[in-house]
Amino acid sequence: MHTQNVAASALLAGTSAFAALAVAFAGHAAAAQSGELAGSCSGRHGTVITLDLSGYDYAGPNTANITLDGSRPSRVSFGTDYHWSSGSLDNTVDNTARVVVRSQGGRSFSDTVTVAACR
Repeated sequence: MHTQNVAASALLAGTSAFAALAVAFAGHAAAAQSGELAGSCSGRHGTVITLDLSGYDYAGPNTANITLDGSRPSRVSFGTDYHWSSGSLDNTVDNTARVVVRSQGGRSFSDTVTVAACR
């Protein structure tokens, strides 16, 4: 009976140590997540809005909902990194993009960028 209790205690201690290590690693990985929504306007090339997401933990698909100029949001799933570009937009009007990112690690990112007409 005593041998079973010692074995059970050792197993519990090992499991607790593994769980603590996993939580510490997950916290470190989550801290590395970054997201940037940016835009630029040039009279020659139009307006371009970009989204760069990197360092996301892949515990399952992460999602990004991207809305461009009030359109219906586009939803994409991604693993650890995701890069998106609007392509050339009309630079004679203001352009706005909004992104909402949800990660399986429990962290989220949201941002809005507006690029004023430049032509």
